[in-house]
Amino acid sequence: MTVLIAGFAPFPGAPFNPSADLVAALRQAPQRPGRALVTLPVSWDDSWPVLQAAIEESGARGVILFGLHMSAERLRIELLARNRRELGLEDAVGRFPAGPSILEGPATHACRLPLSDLARLLRRHRLDFEWSTNAGGYLCNDTLYKLAHHADRLGIEAFGFIHLPLSDERVGDMMASGEEVPAVFNSVSADALLGLADDLFALLSVDSPATA
Repeated sequence: MTVLIAGFAPFPGAPFNPSADLVAALRQAPQRPGRALVTLPVSWDDSWPVLQAAIEESGARGVILFGLHMSAERLRIELLARNRRELGLEDAVGRFPAGPSILEGPATHACRLPLSDLARLLRRHRLDFEWSTNAGGYLCNDTLYKLAHHADRLGIEAFGFIHLPLSDERVGDMMASGEEVPAVFNSVSADALLGLADDLFALLSVDSPATA
């Protein structure tokens, strides 16, 4: 099946986003049949419409979202999307969330990924990771919740979200930017992320959306 890999553009406080760099690197890599790519704006109004359009245009049946979490000590595999927004968080175009809830819907939606296979894949790449049931209250969770809420209508069989630390290659850029960074933070190799994305695409393009 076609798998859409999505990253997010930079946003306030994060002028460099490893998920956008990952999508850019995949665009430069040899094309693979059934793989679609999109970089999403960090916008309360536009992130989901851009993702939905990419799903409909590509005919994707699997969607994997990547996003930055500067405080993450390792890759963070999100298991749930929560129907909540943190008020007062500005997006990349200066807008704020309209309210504390995302949609009229359940409090949570579960992601649909083959978790055991995903864990084996991550360990094969020697990437540290952890499971998370809280994707936050910003655009990452907002977009994931909308994807989960509309998945059946759009014919999406498998979907999930992976939060990334900063990439090794962007640490110097981030420090030179003058933006505030956590007192202690981790990073991961961009090459390792590229290899992970390739293998994750292969996994989802042939596997069922089992969650264990």
